[in-house]
Amino acid sequence: MEKRNKKSVIRIYFVIIGLIAAIMLAGFASKGKSVTIEADGNTKTVFTHTMSADALLREVEIPLGPNDEIELSTASLENGSKVTVRRAVPVNVIVKNKTSVVYTGKRTAQEVAKALGYSEPDYCVFDNPDALVQQDMTIRIGVVSRKEITEDEVMPYPIETIPDESLAKGEEQVVQQGVNGRKTVKTNIVYADGKQIARIPVSETVITEVKPLIRHVGTKEAVVETASGNQSPYRAIMRMTATAYLPTDGDGRGITKSGLMARYGIVAVDPHVIPLGTRVFIPGYGTALAADTGGDINGARIDLCMEDYNSCMNFGRRDIDVYILQ
Repeated sequence: MEKRNKKSVIRIYFVIIGLIAAIMLAGFASKGKSVTIEADGNTKTVFTHTMSADALLREVEIPLGPNDEIELSTASLENGSKVTVRRAVPVNVIVKNKTSVVYTGKRTAQEVAKALGYSEPDYCVFDNPDALVQQDMTIRIGVVSRKEITEDEVMPYPIETIPDESLAKGEEQVVQQGVNGRKTVKTNIVYADGKQIARIPVSETVITEVKPLIRHVGTKEAVVETASGNQSPYRAIMRMTATAYLPTDGDGRGITKSGLMARYGIVAVDPHVIPLGTRVFIPGYGTALAADTGGDINGARIDLCMEDYNSCMNFGRRDIDVYILQ
């Protein structure tokens, strides 16, 4: 009697296990969930006890073709999941200049290539691998090959700039000349159907070290001491050839190009070199205003207005420094 009861218990146990297995194989679970289905242009939300997207589509009687694809928004079917059915469409696949028509429900061109066995790194999709699959689109797949090359390259020297309070603004002093370096670079050249598509650096070996150019750049305010003892800031020094003229030279009226009367302290310049209205300082002459021009005053030339003929003759023609005042 006791033996018979034990057999009955064991039999019931296996029946329960079998029922659970049958339920699981059928794709059902006891806990229900709300799931959204998008297929054939229609969207609907259903309540289901199924455990997989395949079982759900069978339940709602949405058939799948041999090349259709199911996309699930979550890792597994759960409450709030979205199931999208992508119907297979024909696409043209070109490999080694051979075209074939493939029906696929894959999402991107890269996925189509991978499904056909054309995977990286031996194959690549030309154009845009992430292009979304559309009916009758063309997907070109290239055969990838690689070649390693070694090249010498120049490493341009950098320039290091150091502020220097002992130099005036605008002045600089090179304390070390720059020297370019050299290195050998190993590179993988990647080809697709014989066409170069990428260069991937593999390693570098330095042959000659780079030597930077080091220069000191002035930060001190540039000033010049005028005849009156005042210090005037300047922005540039120009080396020019100077001559002298009298206010009565030219047409004799003594009117400058800018309309001012010619006098001591007025200088004639090439306005393309020193714009009219610029204040300048000339050692031995003083502070002056560029207010006149002359037919003979071109380029790095300057003509200083003097008070008398003897002053002009004594000055003659000489090279001078002209300070362009700020």
